Formats: sequence, structure tokens, C-alpha cells
Amino acid sequence: MSTNIHSAQAPMLGYRFQPLYALLVLWREAGDDFDQVSVESDDDVVLKGKEIKLYQLKHSTGKTERLTIKNDGFWKTIRIWSQYADTANYELFFVTGDTVAQNDPLVKLVNGDPDRVDIITLMESEAKAVISARKQAVIDQKKKLPYETRFQGCEAFLKLSPHQRKKLLDKITVRPDNFNIFDIHDQVIDQLSQMVIKKVRPLIAQRLLEWWDNRMLNASSGISKTELLFQLQSLIAQFQDNNVPDDYSKLTPTSIQSELGGFMEKQIDLVNGGDSRKKRAAVARWRARNQREKWIKDDVLTAMELEEYDFQLIETWAYRHEPMKEDLKGESEDLCKKKGLKLLEWIHEDSHLHIHPIRSEWKQHFLIHGSFQQLSEDLKVGWHPRYEELLGDD
Repeated sequence: MSTNIHSAQAPMLGYRFQPLYALLVLWREAGDDFDQVSVESDDDVVLKGKEIKLYQLKHSTGKTERLTIKNDGFWKTIRIWSQYADTANYELFFVTGDTVAQNDPLVKLVNGDPDRVDIITLMESEAKAVISARKQAVIDQKKKLPYETRFQGCEAFLKLSPHQRKKLLDKITVRPDNFNIFDIHDQVIDQLSQMVIKKVRPLIAQRLLEWWDNRMLNASSGISKTELLFQLQSLIAQFQDNNVPDDYSKLTPTSIQSELGGFMEKQIDLVNGGDSRKKRAAVARWRARNQREKWIKDDVLTAMELEEYDFQLIETWAYRHEPMKEDLKGESEDLCKKKGLKLLEWIHEDSHLHIHPIRSEWKQHFLIHGSFQQLSEDLKVGWHPRYEELLGDD
């Protein structure tokens, strides 16, 4: 994720929790593949389909408390939700880490008990008491009025007719004991439990959360379950025996210049490759290097497998470089550079047509291109017919 949640403060954690909870809402609760989820539109999280589901999230990583009729967060939510009392096809979810006691009337909002008359009565009494205390404080000319957070929700509730209050409460479900942001990764893993083997679940979960984070940052409207399922299928396919995950084909280094300055750049200079080819080589090498490291770290591929793959690259390169080297003995430096540049171009334009992919379903070319550039940095391959002689003393 783009923000380090372990170092973030409580308000930031709550803000970051919203899009992550939206992922699970879309995954678990969308009734149709075309249902869409959005964040901070009509509520913290909104799921739109045949019905519209609004989720008000009260996130906390601290000690849980008892949720009662006096909870400020609950009344703040009532203020927001009072506008939906007469609206059809709405469901309202109050999601909190707090607990609800089994003997508390609010438990009916948890278990779906349709008889909510006693809750309405309690809310009416609480709202009247809050408003009365505010009015008395004004009469007593107190500098600070009580219930600053709660009273607007109380006012909004009392403005509703008795019938509207009932209709509003009929729409509400309380979800207590909810997980927090630090549990998201495990929640995603649980969702994957019936889809993929245990070993790859954490790896797919990590990549799905990274994709979702980026997708949410760039979302101008709701995200459909179809899109989520398509991404899931793509990630799962990458962890089949005939494939490996692609984590870097769409990424670029923060600084191209930091990737230059070594033998890779000098090799390109030897054949007058120019700055554009240097940039192309730097991006490909950065992608390949980071991808290879991530595969090893995630135990998707071993270092031995990648070394064997490099041997295939070197062998394929040698089939072209060695004859070129022989053919150009005694020829002009200008011709050597032109032929070397042609070989460099072959690496980026056609080499993938002659080299087996790392897995049969692997479709990305940057691994071949970038690995060749790393081998050029290590002087194991080169473009100029006499690159070893020209760079050997550097």
C-alpha cells in the first residue's frame, strides 16, 4: 500500500481503512458482477446494485468498548442517515470494532430482529435528554455546551415522524467486533482459501491489495465486481505451474540517471547507441532485476533457475556475436560500431522470438531485455565485436 499503515496515526488509519474495507465489501457482498463499490461518495463505503448499501465505518486499533445508545459515533451516523428514512432500496450498515452486549437492545440491530420498538423508544428518550441538556446549558449561560458531537444526530432523529423513525431503524444493521486495518491481509487470505493453495495465498493477497490501492487512487467512479474478479483471475493464473507473477512491467525507476554510469552505459556508447537506447536499457534492466529479486524472495523461482535462464541468453547471444566478431576482423571501427548497434537492436526488438520464456505462459519481454542488459553490465555479453578488449581495463 502507498502509505505505511504501521507508522500512521489513528485518523490516517481510519482513512486508509475505507478503501480496503470496500474491497472486501465488493468481494463478499456484491449480488451481481456489475455491482459497483465506491468510497466517500454518499457514505464511507457505498455498494450500488439492485439495492444501495451504505457503510459507515468506525475504525479503531485500540481497546474495544461497549456500543450503547449513548455512543457519539452512532448518533453522528444517525444524522447522516436520517435523510434515507423515506428512501426505498437502501440498507445501512454501522461497522465498528466495539462490542454489543447480549442484554442491550441494540443487539436487535445486530441479529436482524424486526421488532425494534424498544430501540426507537430508547433513542427518543436519549435524544430528548441531550436536547434538553443543551437548552439548559444555554439558560445557565455555560461557555461550553454539552453533547457537541451527539446533539445534531439527536435533532435529526427527533425531526423525523414516528413512522419515519421506524423506517429508518428497519434499514440499519450494526456490525460489531469488526476487524481493523492490520487484519486486512489476513481477511484477503481467508477469501482466497477456497480458490488457491495455501502457499500462494499470501503472495496473491499482497499483489491484490497493491493493485486495489492503486486502482482506488485512480478511480473516478465506482469499481465493479467484474473488474475485481478479472484481476483475481489474472493473479491466480500467474501462480500456476506454467507461469510466474508480473510485478514490474508497468513500473519505472524513480531515477533513470541512477541506473546509468556503469558498463551497461559504456557498452551502448561503444556502438554509438545514444541516450534513448540508454534509457530503454536502464528501464528494462531495473524491471528485470527487481522482478528476479521478488521471485526469489517470494520463493516463486530459485536463483539456480534464473542462472540457468541466463545461460540460455548468453548462448543465444553468442550465436550472433561470435560470427560477427570473426566476420569483422580487420574491418573499420565504423563498421564494427554499426554491426554492434544492430546486435543491440536485435536484443530489444527480436531476441524474445528466439528465446523460450521463463515459463510457457509468461508473456512479458522485459525479463529478456533487462537480463541481457544486466549481463552487459557484468561483461558477460556485449554489442561491439571487441567489447572485452575495449572495456577490459576499465
